[in-house]
Amino acid sequence: MFALILTVILSLEADFVQTKTVAMMTEPQVSTGHMTYRAPDYMQWAYRTPQATVWEIDGDKSNVNPQVQKLLRMIMASIAGKSTDDPTIQRESKRMFRSVEVIMDERNEVAQRVELTEKNGDTTIIEFTNVITQ
Repeated sequence: MFALILTVILSLEADFVQTKTVAMMTEPQVSTGHMTYRAPDYMQWAYRTPQATVWEIDGDKSNVNPQVQKLLRMIMASIAGKSTDDPTIQRESKRMFRSVEVIMDERNEVAQRVELTEKNGDTTIIEFTNVITQ
């Protein structure tokens, strides 16, 4: 799939725009929100629009279904500096997606854009802005 080693990050906050294109729909679904990560295993993914929803993982506690939890844990592993060629990350990626592309911001060495293509061809593009790291 892909191999990328990221810098270790203690905390990260960013706004995001998520665009999902589904074959069965005529228009893409656009969502906006804010994400927060704190090492070693806290993540909050808060949608603002079109409907306020908060997904959260704090260690072993989570308010999301297992599929979403796997996706958030893959994101956390990448932020935490684990190589994306880690076998666990690769296995989950291959099970969930046809392809995953991460475009890095070379200035602060964090993801600027993530493109996910599901097995059925539907796509999700997540673009990050206003990134703050420690």
